[in-house]
Amino acid sequence: MPSILTIVAALLALCFLPWPYRFLRNFYYARKSGVPVIILPWDQDNPLWIVISVPLRPVLQKILPKVVFERIVLAIYGWEFHDKLRPFEQYAAPQGNDKTFFLVTAGLSEITTRDPEVAWQIVSRPRDFVQAQWIAAFIITSVINERVSKVIFGESLKHTSGMMGEVFDKADGNAAESTEVFNMMKKITINVLAGGAMGQDVTWDSDKDDKPRPGYKMTYMQSCKTVIEAVAGPIILPIWFLKGYPSFLPGYKYISELGVAVEEFPAHTKHFLQMETERSERESGQTRSNIASQLLRANRGDDKSIASLTDEELMGNLFVVSAAGFDTTANTLSYALALLCRYPEVQDWMFEEVDELLSDDMGDDLDYVAIFPRVVRIMAVMLETLRLFVPVVHLAKETSGPQTIETSAGTLRAPASCTMYVDVVGLHLIPEIWRGLNLSDKKAEPKISTNTDSNVLADEHIFRPTRWVNPTGSAQPLYQPPRGCYMPWSGGPRICPGQKMAQVEFTAIFLGLFRRHRIEAVPLQIDGNEETLSERNARLDAIMKDSVSLLTLQMQGVYHAADASGAATGKGVNVRISKRR
Repeated sequence: MPSILTIVAALLALCFLPWPYRFLRNFYYARKSGVPVIILPWDQDNPLWIVISVPLRPVLQKILPKVVFERIVLAIYGWEFHDKLRPFEQYAAPQGNDKTFFLVTAGLSEITTRDPEVAWQIVSRPRDFVQAQWIAAFIITSVINERVSKVIFGESLKHTSGMMGEVFDKADGNAAESTEVFNMMKKITINVLAGGAMGQDVTWDSDKDDKPRPGYKMTYMQSCKTVIEAVAGPIILPIWFLKGYPSFLPGYKYISELGVAVEEFPAHTKHFLQMETERSERESGQTRSNIASQLLRANRGDDKSIASLTDEELMGNLFVVSAAGFDTTANTLSYALALLCRYPEVQDWMFEEVDELLSDDMGDDLDYVAIFPRVVRIMAVMLETLRLFVPVVHLAKETSGPQTIETSAGTLRAPASCTMYVDVVGLHLIPEIWRGLNLSDKKAEPKISTNTDSNVLADEHIFRPTRWVNPTGSAQPLYQPPRGCYMPWSGGPRICPGQKMAQVEFTAIFLGLFRRHRIEAVPLQIDGNEETLSERNARLDAIMKDSVSLLTLQMQGVYHAADASGAATGKGVNVRISKRR
């Protein structure tokens, strides 16, 4: 009978046996690809490595020699944000092409590019470069119309007003401080989704008064929030594991709650769809201006241009809207707030337009049709935030067969079943596109153009929303980047269906927040002294730099400033919201 040591050795041999073959195969493909080659003898697709590599990154950075870490980091998800253009400049440029490289590993074949020509070919040829779930996305695109956008605009204003009411509830005077503002961005976005996607009548305080339906342990909002926040993590675990997780192990409360949410969320969604169906039947098929109602209309076949949906497809579409809309919008709002705290002069520039659009005698019920198309500077703030802190740091496609891409730099040849990564971070830092763009307006240029390491940054690395605003008299008020150079919502026929929805929500929230107020980071007390402006800026830079890619890119430590009991957790950023007019 074989010993345990023999069995373990045999299992390890089985695990690593395919490595030499895959490595040599990828090296062969790389030599034929026509692009620079980077060698990394590692299996970046190993499930265990995928799970542990992101949290392990800071540890590896400390213990590994720099030359080793700088190479193995290419196998860690989200390297694009942290390393920016370094791998291209360090490894690819000496081989004659600083925009694309083939990573030779013991895993799957993969090519990474920041070349706009290659990027556009990848996103505009959906049959050659395949992405899952595109049919669902097409249906969602068909139902997110101006009726839905108007509802999103109104819901966003309503919940922003509710947030401001809570912030100033116990304030004394014209200013209020809170460490929960970033968390409140998440609350706004999930409330807006409940109203705009599911058609629910949600108030700011609904989470305090809402009770689960009979037979349920969670409300729809509770289950939705729990599931969405776990999309990039433990939700991949089977339901039996989540529900049977031992109570004596760490994380029991969270895992058990997630188990309940995973089980109840589909049931809640199905219940609301049934209620919407019954309401529509009572009203002779009339649809309301929310995504659920529009999808049900498609399912009934009222619009012959849209394919009918099964119940599973309906729920899948709604989950895609909820998960993508919640995480991306909430984190983009949070980054934008942090940036405006860091660059207060941009707020002053933004206020000029807000005050022009919204006079003092104008009521709180703003007209979407009259206001939204005229908002330029808030949109510029959003576009610039997404340029520097794009939610999805790369777009991943898979070749359906051997593919060829012709570019001005030459021919790129990709083998079948090769993962093609479009480095969105790299696209957004192309000096030829972004450096010095629209510099004629000097009002909102950052006064301090250094990072926390005191290294002077090139213009394309700086938060400067004025780059997006074209000179007066231009055909378009906002700059339109060349195709393939700006992809926060992907591009081509599979562009993100929620783009307009996100823009409307962001704009409405910022109009509601900054119509009469401004925001700033409260200085910390360090050894009895108040931190200086440069120290505060360095702290904000460090907070934004300390980001991690989970489902999307997000800052660590700005959310969950208080636990369920209200006790401080040591997280969060204390900000002051002050009345300005």
